[in-house]
Amino acid sequence: MTNNPTIFNGLLLVDKPSGISSHDVVARLRRILKTKAVGHSGTLDPMASGLMVCLVNEGTKLSQYILEGDKGYRVRAQLGVRTDTLDTTGEVLEKVSVEFPKERILAEAFKLQGEMELEVPIYSAIKVQGKKLYEYARQGQEEQVVIPKKMMNFWDVEAVEIGPDWAEFDIKCSKGSYIRTWVDLLGKALGCGAAMSSLRRTWSAPYHLPQAQTLEQIEQAYTGAPPWGTAFVGMDHALPQIKRIRIKGQDKVLLGNGQISHDLRSQLITAFRPSEDQYVQVLAQDTGHLLALVGLEEGRGFVLKRVFKY
Repeated sequence: MTNNPTIFNGLLLVDKPSGISSHDVVARLRRILKTKAVGHSGTLDPMASGLMVCLVNEGTKLSQYILEGDKGYRVRAQLGVRTDTLDTTGEVLEKVSVEFPKERILAEAFKLQGEMELEVPIYSAIKVQGKKLYEYARQGQEEQVVIPKKMMNFWDVEAVEIGPDWAEFDIKCSKGSYIRTWVDLLGKALGCGAAMSSLRRTWSAPYHLPQAQTLEQIEQAYTGAPPWGTAFVGMDHALPQIKRIRIKGQDKVLLGNGQISHDLRSQLITAFRPSEDQYVQVLAQDTGHLLALVGLEEGRGFVLKRVFKY
């Protein structure tokens, strides 16, 4: 536990260990940082490890902008096994002995790239008729629900290590794509079934795993004075993909009252490119603090989407 009086606002890049839930990570951070205002931008299952982008205090207002990012993973597939959950934590439905040449595994894996419309796993939190899919599965009601399909996109599939009955890959995917589903597809392509045996998130755009710290490292760092390390991303650096402008004086005062001044509007007109930009960040000239996110709406002009208070 820390007695650090400094209040942190922004993102925390956590290297989650396997064996605990994303909720457990958030609960631990709430204790370390002494704030209830902690969330995250994408769940990792208990068996998975790696990069979790957590949101702290004013950073929780950034959730929808962080969630939009693509993801990268290192995944290991166990070949010759088929389970109800599509990973090795589930009930084994079929198991066969297999031994494939490396070239065959690679050839099938590299074919599984691009955008595809696929069923989501039955063991997932997607809701159908107000009920999570995994609830249907646990209650033996799979026949009572139509499993929805969604567009998933996989690319940059690279082999890390290949064995006769297992394979490890680095892979990138769009938000909301299921790596378990990709592994299942690989098993079907090889004709033997496959289940995900390990998963580590390495990238959550624009952040990479080497920037993250373990919960223990974060707790130790936060006992001292800032800067606390690369895992702590302040509000002014949280959205590097979004264009930024700076203001001062009366423009800043008016913005704090929810108003866009004439000078700020002029800056926005110059900076904003409707074909490229959804939002523009407005930062304070003196402190560098992120003050607001501004968007352009048809019929309304420039609109304050988010205002941040420190």
